[in-house]
Amino acid sequence: MSVEKVIVGLVVGIFQGLSNSYMIFNQINGMEKTNKIKFTIIMCIYCFIGFLFIPNNIRFLVFLLVIFLNSYFVLNIRDKNVILYAFNAGLILVIAELVISLVLVIIGLNSVEIVENNLYNLLANVLISIFSIVLIKLPFIKKIIKKEINIFIKNKNLIKYLYIFLVILYLIALKNGFEFLLKSNYYINVIFMAGIILIITIIIRNEYKYDEIKSEYKNMLNHVTKYEKIITEQGKTNHEFKNQLMVIRGYAQMNSPKLIEYLDSVIEDSKKTHSSYLTSQLNKFPAGGIKGLLYYKLSTMDEENIKYELNVESGVKIRLDTLGTETYKNITKILGVLFDNAIDSAKKSNSKKIIIDVVKKTNLVTFSIYNTYKGKIDIDKIGTGFTTKGYGHGYGLRLIKDIIESSNIFEIENSLENEYYVTKLTIKTKKKQEKKKK
Repeated sequence: MSVEKVIVGLVVGIFQGLSNSYMIFNQINGMEKTNKIKFTIIMCIYCFIGFLFIPNNIRFLVFLLVIFLNSYFVLNIRDKNVILYAFNAGLILVIAELVISLVLVIIGLNSVEIVENNLYNLLANVLISIFSIVLIKLPFIKKIIKKEINIFIKNKNLIKYLYIFLVILYLIALKNGFEFLLKSNYYINVIFMAGIILIITIIIRNEYKYDEIKSEYKNMLNHVTKYEKIITEQGKTNHEFKNQLMVIRGYAQMNSPKLIEYLDSVIEDSKKTHSSYLTSQLNKFPAGGIKGLLYYKLSTMDEENIKYELNVESGVKIRLDTLGTETYKNITKILGVLFDNAIDSAKKSNSKKIIIDVVKKTNLVTFSIYNTYKGKIDIDKIGTGFTTKGYGHGYGLRLIKDIIESSNIFEIENSLENEYYVTKLTIKTKKKQEKKKK
């Protein structure tokens, strides 16, 4: 081995070690300066040794292993995200390698010379290291990586996709390196790499949207409590209506001039509330979310000019009141998705109508949601879906699927009845669960 080769390896090792360390540090917060220095030194040593002695066909795998061990023991990172940080760094390196190689090929350098000529090899590796740092410093790249890390933290199952992409990434790095004998091969590899990045982006985007839907329905309970207070207050108003009638009767007997004024105030108050019938139906649910959710969704139906009916059987409140807090929250999330889908479908139809029936049976409570729809629906083609394509374009339905699969007390079925698309949610209440917290 020539002295020139060793010098090139030393310079390349320093540049690659610094760029690799910088890419890792940009993904992790709260590291001690001493540990960062140790990590960087180890990466420089590895990159120097790797350049001189480690074959191209295993260099990528060794790169991932070194980052993993270095992060685990030096940076004290003990979670599975270590492999994710290494994956991100490797992906950026491959992108940088493809771009720099393309530039060198375009300006006329021979791919074989890039590999065999020490000067060209040094130039290419230094440019790749610098471009890698530039890439990870770009605001939109930083934003994408941050979202990706958050998604992987929240969705542990995504790690299986990561392993698949690691294998693909390894095959690309193994095939490419700087050993591009034909320009046509290079362009094919660029297209293939772009396809892989596109697939990763789509998966991350879908998971991010799914997380937004989950978060939205999780926070929904906090927003609908104000509607429950309105309903409760209206219920009190209905109980006080007899007292109001007695006051009116007294004014009438005395021919008091205040009678008209009092009647006007009562009429004005009545305009601010929903009908007594609607309030009585909503008050058949216990406090905790469903009552407020229904009030909110019925108000949305009013805004969309959708006619609706709400029929709640007596005794539903007693059945639902035996459910645990988490189960009750899950019911509210499921109903939130189903109501959104029904509203989305009904407002596109001609008749625009939704009927909500809630009945109790022995150890069961069933919510039946009837909504009009536009066009034709083939129930057989819907499969395991719970309604037609509506709010969230499938993310809401995925949320329902995840909730149902994690519990054995929910059942969903769909059917077509006359002009209505019907979704029925059945809740088992046989086993008394943890009493809801007040």
